[in-house]
Amino acid sequence: MANVSIGGNVTDSVMVFGNDNYVVKIGDIHGGVVNIIKPSEKPKYAARPTPVTIKPRFFPSLLDRTYEFEAIKKASQLFSPVSLWGPEGIGKTSFIRHLAHILDTANFTSGTIYINASGLGYEDLLQALFDSFFNSDLSYKPTTSSIVQSLQNIKALIFLDNIQVGRDEAASILDAIPNSLFILSSTERSLWGEGEIIPLRGLPESESLNLFEKELSRPLNDQEQATVIKICAVLQGHPLQILQAATLVRDTGKPVENFLIEISNEKAEDKSMAYMNIANLSDSEKRILALLAAAGGNIVSLENLKEIFKGGREHNDIQRLVTLGFVQSHSPRFSITGTLVSSISTAWDLSSWQDTLLNYTINWLSQQPSSALVEESSDLLIHTLKKAGERKKWREVIQLGRLLEKFMVLYKRWQTWSDILNLVLTAAKALNDSSVQAWALHQLGSRALYLGYASEAKAFLSQALNIRQAIGDKAGLALTQHNINTLNGIITPLKGKTSGCRKYLSCGCGAVAAITALTIIIWIFFSFLSSNGNNEYPPTEAPVFNPTDTPSPTISPTSTHTPTSRITKTPSPTFTATSTPQLLYDFVEHADEAYWFNDVTGGTSKNIDFQSLDTSLSPEEYATEYNYNYVGWEYNVALMNGDLQDQVLLTYPYLDYFKIFGNYEKVRIARRAPKAYLEIKAGYKAVFIESTTGVIFRIYIDDNVALEAPYNFGDAPLDIGQEINIPEGIHRFRLEVESQKPSAYDYAAWAVVKLWDKKP
Repeated sequence: MANVSIGGNVTDSVMVFGNDNYVVKIGDIHGGVVNIIKPSEKPKYAARPTPVTIKPRFFPSLLDRTYEFEAIKKASQLFSPVSLWGPEGIGKTSFIRHLAHILDTANFTSGTIYINASGLGYEDLLQALFDSFFNSDLSYKPTTSSIVQSLQNIKALIFLDNIQVGRDEAASILDAIPNSLFILSSTERSLWGEGEIIPLRGLPESESLNLFEKELSRPLNDQEQATVIKICAVLQGHPLQILQAATLVRDTGKPVENFLIEISNEKAEDKSMAYMNIANLSDSEKRILALLAAAGGNIVSLENLKEIFKGGREHNDIQRLVTLGFVQSHSPRFSITGTLVSSISTAWDLSSWQDTLLNYTINWLSQQPSSALVEESSDLLIHTLKKAGERKKWREVIQLGRLLEKFMVLYKRWQTWSDILNLVLTAAKALNDSSVQAWALHQLGSRALYLGYASEAKAFLSQALNIRQAIGDKAGLALTQHNINTLNGIITPLKGKTSGCRKYLSCGCGAVAAITALTIIIWIFFSFLSSNGNNEYPPTEAPVFNPTDTPSPTISPTSTHTPTSRITKTPSPTFTATSTPQLLYDFVEHADEAYWFNDVTGGTSKNIDFQSLDTSLSPEEYATEYNYNYVGWEYNVALMNGDLQDQVLLTYPYLDYFKIFGNYEKVRIARRAPKAYLEIKAGYKAVFIESTTGVIFRIYIDDNVALEAPYNFGDAPLDIGQEINIPEGIHRFRLEVESQKPSAYDYAAWAVVKLWDKKP
């Protein structure tokens, strides 16, 4: 069997050495082989010369962001971490690119680095940080504990862009490099209870106007300026959407007044689809957008697009889509603009395009492309695999997962490797494929053994051993037993050059040696089985994916390049009468069932009582009298600039108690609603108060932000909604109000917060 070290093309197997006594070889059809290595064989690593500098390209034309820059500048002087967050296309990466070149880095003796953290989990992020500050053999994969130990004395300014880990993992990353300053960029808030939290919102009017005019490439007259100001207001100052709007006006030649009319009546989430209609896209352009949307915003190479479409016009079509701002160029690779992914996924049925992408990637990987090409497309491949799991394409999951896993070992993305193995295990269980189940369990156990997780390794390997014994897989059984021996510190190297273990007892040492070795193996085998029922840590279950319903299609693939299964065109959309929307949950009505808390400056949470209205004190008097937050109902309430409401939920963030939230625990949703509608009407209570900045209303579903809306003093009450996918089962909801600045007058009122099974 050929051994291919890290860094080469993966044609057969990958061998990785660690500093914790083990070497693992991946590539055998029956699974990985783990062996104990001699101290002299342990790989070496050394710190890179400091300061290390890994920066993105400078972004010189930054608009506005003066307040945000000053806040980050101050945080960097105090060594306080920063969470910079906002929706797709709001300008986070542009701001990060600007910051990386202008912040004072004199105090960061280890250097300044930038990492695009998209798709990287906690363990893979730690590996990327290690590789930034240390030189090592290409075949060296340190354990997580080794990485953390190595990073303890690093003092650097670290930008993690597009970070997607949870709040606990984000805190763990900060703990792993305690002497460094992190600036985290994400679509949702990353830090809680510490650091500087900076929400990035739309541009102000003057900057929005400048951006539009610059992209239009000509000055606006007075009448056009007034119209463009309205357009930018409709777009809420969103930089990417402003750029797209200006590009469309320039490309189509339509007057700005017409453009304003066409987008004014669209919901915020539908504006991207409105832009596509305005652009009068051809069918071939729509097909490209559909495929790129099926790719989830990940990069697809031009060569891949040409092979999939076989049409010859791809380059011209893509260039126009780039000009319109619908597609981003990473020449010679392309991705759809982030804000379009969700819009197209909601409006079009992409399942046939996902099939096209799935079959193409399986066929492409089967042809053994170079490891460099696979690495370039790794995010696309991982996304395609996960989507296949969500859609329960179990056979394809196993095919693609087994083709992809050794590349993740090669690229040292071992958390992703674990995710892939768990997904393959789920697929094998669904298909009742014992052989693949045993393989996946063997791989999970081998990974755990190499990383030093002894209890987890023992649990996985014992399960693989039992299955392989039951199905009579002698070669696989011997390989799993070998790794168990390694776990127990017994060196029993596998002999023979053939793939698999057909010569696992052919040691060439004579009958006595063979019988002795067999006796040892049998003794270990039964002693291991006898202890199998008392594992300290049972193996974790693989995640179960539930496919989501998709609307009727408008665009279907025309490609016939389907190497592993036939793809049929999807039918034209049909329309049926819809039933009356049903209310799934009323947040205001059930507010007294929630657990309410407030956050004081610094991140400390304290519980507060839900108030029944006391006739002796109004809610405002209560907050002032006790210098404390208030939460409770009130009736017949007028909202600022709005109508009278029969019942509202009042949540008053007061002075340093800048945030108040209520957790609705164990809410049962009786049936799945793939197009549920979350409705909110909220604002300030119409009482005589001094001018204040405003608040941010948020609604969480299962710890994820489902709807967020800033509300400024003097604005008309909010009346908005958001379509979401809510599965059947038990859920956790949260209502949250956060003051934009500390104030005694943030009299926030929730008038209507309802979850419907469809838009009412």
